[in-house]
Amino acid sequence: MTKAIQLTAILFAASFFAHPTCTHAQLTSAAPLSLNQAINRSLESNFGIRIARLRSDISSVNNSWGAAGALPSLSTSIAGSSAISDQTRNPASFLQEIIESESVNSSLTLNWTLFDGLGMYASKTRLELLEAQSSGQASLIVEQTVEAVDLAYHNVLFQTELLNVLAESMSLSRDRLREIKWSESYGAAGTFDRLQFENAILADSTSWLQQGVAVKSALRNLNLLMGDSEDSLWILTDVLKSPPSLPNSIDVRAAVLQDNTSVQNAIISENIARQGVKQAQAFLYPVVGFNASFSDAVSQGSFGEFSGTARSVNTSAFLTLNFNLFNGGATRRAISSAKIQADIAAIDQEQAMNQAGSLSSNAYDKYILGVSVYNLSVKAAQNALTSLEIAETSYKNGVINALDYRTLEIALQRARVNELNALFVWRGAYLEVSRLMGALRAPLLSE
Repeated sequence: MTKAIQLTAILFAASFFAHPTCTHAQLTSAAPLSLNQAINRSLESNFGIRIARLRSDISSVNNSWGAAGALPSLSTSIAGSSAISDQTRNPASFLQEIIESESVNSSLTLNWTLFDGLGMYASKTRLELLEAQSSGQASLIVEQTVEAVDLAYHNVLFQTELLNVLAESMSLSRDRLREIKWSESYGAAGTFDRLQFENAILADSTSWLQQGVAVKSALRNLNLLMGDSEDSLWILTDVLKSPPSLPNSIDVRAAVLQDNTSVQNAIISENIARQGVKQAQAFLYPVVGFNASFSDAVSQGSFGEFSGTARSVNTSAFLTLNFNLFNGGATRRAISSAKIQADIAAIDQEQAMNQAGSLSSNAYDKYILGVSVYNLSVKAAQNALTSLEIAETSYKNGVINALDYRTLEIALQRARVNELNALFVWRGAYLEVSRLMGALRAPLLSE
């Protein structure tokens, strides 16, 4: 295949993929999507968040005084029986009659633990902490999802901007190629320059098509996080821009140690472990209970000409006192084990605080570095653009050749790519710091 045919084929493909994510007809039906809308869709439909919220609901249901053992239990039972015994054919029986009997027995029983060494109160507090822990785990998933969706949304913008940079490079090369072909028709240009710009268009077109696939992949990832079909089409309404400012490093670290979700969950875990100690210690105390019962038994029987009915009603109420005098040291072992678990939870909490502090410091350093790198990349892109503008005049005047011009064109392309990449990395560092500060915890973000 000749270079001319190759060039034609690639340019045709580029025009066919004018929008990297869909056809023109599909694009017209795509709905607008802002960053906040994307986040809200993910919070409503994301699979991980839906599961986490259901697990939190389970903890909420279990958090009750009944589950803690503080409420009485009430049970009832009803039993009936009917029997017929034919003794007329039993020579050993003194009653040569048909004996019939029926009975109905009913009972109502109440059991209520009044005191168990405050174990039930420790259990209730533990259930409340477990609910808070489950909610904290859900919050952690929400934060991670918000960060991921924000980054995925901006990745689509980032990849699209890279596509635009490549499109601009193709446009510049096409302009130079048209000029050269025009000059060739008058014998004022050489074959070398024409081949250089044809090769430039081939290279840029290939990169452009490959970048179109990258845009599609980024959009699929965004759809996955939102719980949408991978082929869902959107017109992103936000733009790739500088992230908001962050507080100074001291304030950031203070916010992390106070509001970081992982740290808060670790604190809750330690409190749960401390309640476990109280539950184990409750077995050192006697258990006082209240029991009451009511029973009603009715029976009726007949044999021959004789019949009769009997009824018995019984009511009772009493207090019970149970005290475990010795169980082989099981209570002491349970208390010691619970205290060790509490100590482990305290160490985990300290580790979580240190880890959160270290991660926040690293993320904040990346954020500050991102600011500097972006500002430098902006300046470099401006210089590269100025150099290419000067080179355009020099090329038209014959001062430089096509190869020199292409070198400066590539330099501008790389400078713009570096600028976009620096902006995207800066955004990522900002999101990481915000998550560690607990700033992405909101259940839904408003428009």
